[in-house]
Amino acid sequence: MLVEIVSIGDEILSGYTVNTNAAFLSKELAQKGFVISRHTSIGDDLELIRQTLAEALERADLVIGTGGLGPTFQDKTFDAIGGLFSQTPEKLKNRLGTAEGIFFAEQERALLLLPGAPFEMKEMFLKEGMRRLDERFGKGELWRFKRVGLCLLRELEVEPYLKELQKKYPHVDISIYPTLGSLQVVFKSKGAIDQAVRDVEKRFSSYFFGEGKIEEAVHLEMIAQKKKLGLAESCTGGMIASRLVQIPGASEFLLGSLVVYSNAWKERFLQVSHTTLEEEGAVSKKVVEEMCASLLMETDADFALAVSGIAGPSGGTAKKPVGTIYFAIQERGKRCDSGKIQAPPDRASAIELTTQTALGALWRRLVHNAFTFS
Repeated sequence: MLVEIVSIGDEILSGYTVNTNAAFLSKELAQKGFVISRHTSIGDDLELIRQTLAEALERADLVIGTGGLGPTFQDKTFDAIGGLFSQTPEKLKNRLGTAEGIFFAEQERALLLLPGAPFEMKEMFLKEGMRRLDERFGKGELWRFKRVGLCLLRELEVEPYLKELQKKYPHVDISIYPTLGSLQVVFKSKGAIDQAVRDVEKRFSSYFFGEGKIEEAVHLEMIAQKKKLGLAESCTGGMIASRLVQIPGASEFLLGSLVVYSNAWKERFLQVSHTTLEEEGAVSKKVVEEMCASLLMETDADFALAVSGIAGPSGGTAKKPVGTIYFAIQERGKRCDSGKIQAPPDRASAIELTTQTALGALWRRLVHNAFTFS
């Protein structure tokens, strides 16, 4: 079932508005088994809208358009596309705004038009649009789709196995999408995919955190084990905690995060030894170990996690170049797992990779009692 998404609006083409609508629709539709074949962005020109939608309907089974439905623009949009179908369209109620949605369906094709405002679009799609798509396409042959995550692995460590797995399951399309600190493996098929997913889980068991984000996996495991977590962050500036608190219920396990950016604060709030800072430097294995030890001593955390690094662009040396990051994870009463990685030299990537690595290593320790750094 092929789907094209057409995003309408001069503000998208100008760069003033980021097109989050297409990303949302793609994710929702993929989970239902639809295959997204194309994204198109166009301006607020009626003839261009009509032409683009007509061409999309020749290629796809379903075309979804967003935007171009404002209160002063809607009638013209309706007139522009009215000739594409012989039947009268169904209008969809907008509970949050003034622009109604439009749904056409005849023979083997359908067109769904939604408002451009993201909060209106999401509400209408989930409450009105999806029901109509289920009624029209739900009984047809849809693609099965699953996306799972592997933490801390590089593409070259996984790709050879996936190539062999593709031969074992030729009916399943298996793709890999690398990101900083994790990989996404996507399975797509009109037939069964669960066994292929289980094979990947078995092969990479201590790195396989399944569907969703790594912070969601940490969240669920912390609560399941009834453990408490304390964080000490330097180079990430609170990003690890920020990722965790995006999920409702984080207060059940997260005690807090101390953002100790300066040496003075590392000494004052985490009792890191002045001698250690002088001799080893703030970015060192011993410092993050002392940060962890202090968290466990001063709080009732079951797990402590500390990071310190050089995010750049300045601050690097020949011995410790930009991107040098140290980690420590310790469970109360157990030995500390500590070590370093070399992150990319640009600041944003270094912070993102540090955050992903910390969460991945923590998840592995929770679920598999695995030591990532030592």
